[in-house]
Amino acid sequence: MLKVVIAGYDKMLASLINGVIDSGHELLGVIRIDRVKYNRFTLFLKDIFAPAKDISYLKSKNIKEIKTNSVNSKKFRDFLKKTKADVVLVGSWSEKFSIETIEIPKYGIINCHPSLLPLHRGANPYFWQIYSGDKKAGVTFHFMNEKYDSGEILMQASFDIMPYMTGGSLKTKTSKVAEVMLPQLLFDLEENVLIPVKQDESKATYDRWDESIRIIDFNLETPFQIHNKVRGLRPFQYPIVNFNGINRKVKHSELIKENNKEKGINKQGKYLFIKYSDCTLKLTLL
Repeated sequence: MLKVVIAGYDKMLASLINGVIDSGHELLGVIRIDRVKYNRFTLFLKDIFAPAKDISYLKSKNIKEIKTNSVNSKKFRDFLKKTKADVVLVGSWSEKFSIETIEIPKYGIINCHPSLLPLHRGANPYFWQIYSGDKKAGVTFHFMNEKYDSGEILMQASFDIMPYMTGGSLKTKTSKVAEVMLPQLLFDLEENVLIPVKQDESKATYDRWDESIRIIDFNLETPFQIHNKVRGLRPFQYPIVNFNGINRKVKHSELIKENNKEKGINKQGKYLFIKYSDCTLKLTLL
């Protein structure tokens, strides 16, 4: 039986917890991202008046919370040493793990990244996979090292990105896939049958977020890219479109295949219609 610690956030945290429990291994404790984001007093108030789903889930499962503000803190490292943790699983985490922390668990630190690495390294690959027009998304479990999302791959699974998927629904699907994969990963890890595979750096992409990405540019982006931007950002953020000098948030988009004799942009109520030669892009404004 492996002794497991988890560092995570939101749906991926819940999926990793469920996967460990389903696999029958021992879950020693969890550190949640709010411990990193907020100071002690602010978090104390937040947990009382506006508790996140993470803390509610931990309490519902009666799981020990590791109360420290960093995975690189002495308190966290001491916990790993004292409990003789075999592995730390990571899902949706903003901190970079130091070598000192990585070297403590018997099997190191294993990250669950929601893309098919080496593609889409970095934050929020849910958006980037859709915006890039990828046909497939996936989950990669990999060893962590001193660089982001670049460690050796232990296990991968892929699935189709359906036309109706948004960034939010892709996140849900990815988390569920990770939950199903995890028991087999832990079994193979314990049996020492996993063969780590180095990532192909020639195929690596790293996505960096900038607020300007929210802006829709009809001159530089194709209708397909704009449509993907809108659905990729949902429900995390709203894209922005400028019409007649006024910035408006975009709630929804629809790509209508049709031939148009004339190109142009016109507004009808809360809808903005952008006519191209072979399609019409319909944007719903807030």
